[in-house]
Amino acid sequence: MVTSSEVLEVIVVSMRDAFLAVTVFVAAMVLLFSWLQYITAGKFVDAIRANKRWQPVIGALMGITPGCGGAIVMMPMYARGYVTYGTVIATLIATLGDAAFVLIGAAVTDSSFIAPVIAVHLISFVVGVTWGYLVDGLKITPRNPLGKFGPTFKDDNPPENNVETDDVEANEIIDDLGREEEGGWRYFLLHQGYTVWWMVTGLGLIFAVLLLVWSAQDAEFNLEINYNPFTLHGFITWIGLLGTSLSVILYITQKNWIRDDTEASIGDKLYSMRETMIHSASETAFVTFWVMAAYLVFEFSMLFSGMSEADLARYGDGLIAVVLAAFIGLIPGCGPQIIAITAYT
Repeated sequence: MVTSSEVLEVIVVSMRDAFLAVTVFVAAMVLLFSWLQYITAGKFVDAIRANKRWQPVIGALMGITPGCGGAIVMMPMYARGYVTYGTVIATLIATLGDAAFVLIGAAVTDSSFIAPVIAVHLISFVVGVTWGYLVDGLKITPRNPLGKFGPTFKDDNPPENNVETDDVEANEIIDDLGREEEGGWRYFLLHQGYTVWWMVTGLGLIFAVLLLVWSAQDAEFNLEINYNPFTLHGFITWIGLLGTSLSVILYITQKNWIRDDTEASIGDKLYSMRETMIHSASETAFVTFWVMAAYLVFEFSMLFSGMSEADLARYGDGLIAVVLAAFIGLIPGCGPQIIAITAYT
């Protein structure tokens, strides 16, 4: 018989661990990559336009960059005729989305994940580049789905053929992404609450690193559940609970709960450093929510079924698991993929 105290423990541990084991490391990486996108956006547009031969390679590199920003930025570039259709295909195939942050975060805390993370990125990159060049080589486009071997269909909105021209500023690509509408309680909560979220996350990152150090020094070290904030374990527990709670609040402010990045949010991030900080917090909160959901599903499955981790692992491989994972990958948005990756880590 499952007791209420056991249910509460599962919820507390899931919220605490989601923040201290995943969120704080994801936040640091999201901010880093978002900052890199912010300072290199214009240079990237110029570089990819000037190197048509290498566009599928550059597109795949943008795809394997954690997050969905690379794929989203590529769409208006294709619409303007700056990149080939094969480049779009290469980018989309290589895109790992926000699930990449979960994988990299696992590698940060456990070195055994380094090799799988590298392998996933390499496979995604190679497959993306291969299909990108194949699509361009066969001259496949939306108007010619069979390329050189099929009929051409009419396209009411063909991309502009501007690949070789330089008279349009790179900033127009960013402008094409749009901006989020100001106003409303969602906008207010996100733009006023992100500073508090970053302060708690910064404090959480410090303790997360300390937990790794303590665990390395003492193999038997275990973070206990303690609700007294004036004790070390209790204080760390409350940091985790507060961080996850704030993340859920920021998650609720998003208009789409399945996917986080939109053209508007990417446009905002590339517009100013403040918006980069705001949407980095929002993106990390999105990951936190789905990681916590995965933890809860996992822990409650074992609690109510009486199964062990070894029992669940037996159903995590084989052909059926691979096919199921492929179907999950087809679902628009990063939420379901984050759950699948969290189950792996």
